[in-house]
Amino acid sequence: MERLFNRIGTVPPSRDGGAAYRAELFARFPFTPEAQRWLAGEIALEIHDVHATGGGGYWHPDRRRVELFTGQYEAAIHEYAHAWWHDRRLENDAAVRLMVAVVHLSEETDPVFAPTAALAHHYVYGIREQADPNSPTGYWRGMLADGNDWEMYAGLASGCMADIRLLPPYVRPFYADLFLLLPPEAPAPLAGAPHR
Repeated sequence: MERLFNRIGTVPPSRDGGAAYRAELFARFPFTPEAQRWLAGEIALEIHDVHATGGGGYWHPDRRRVELFTGQYEAAIHEYAHAWWHDRRLENDAAVRLMVAVVHLSEETDPVFAPTAALAHHYVYGIREQADPNSPTGYWRGMLADGNDWEMYAGLASGCMADIRLLPPYVRPFYADLFLLLPPEAPAPLAGAPHR
């Protein structure tokens, strides 16, 4: 059963099981009607402090539950993307096809896609300036080295903040059932949000 609660105790527990937060998230960001129905009906939601915006969370596939530390939209988009992708990544070589598209995105030169291309570049090539004593290279190798398609998927979903206009046409199909493609003249979903 889903529930909204705060471990700190400064906010009373919600009686709506996270429904109000989820409805707000879906109203602000262009989740498809199908995704909204599926996420609300199949995935439990737990929020530690809906009024804080520090971020963080987990997708618990064994319990079909998204856990958010706060009400930050970026974290919610990221964790819901994990939930959406979890089973779908196994269909029709989707995980491998996504990684191929991310490699292509990492080399993208169109300035419209620069922010998501930068993320993809980190996912493919790692970050040499980020030390990682557990890595054979001594730095964070990125996600491609480990075949981590699920973090690539969720990272790009939150990286574009559900606005797939920020993804090139060869990446958008992976998100087409999760997020609506907004018309070019529509404001960015983040533009009216009180925080990221």
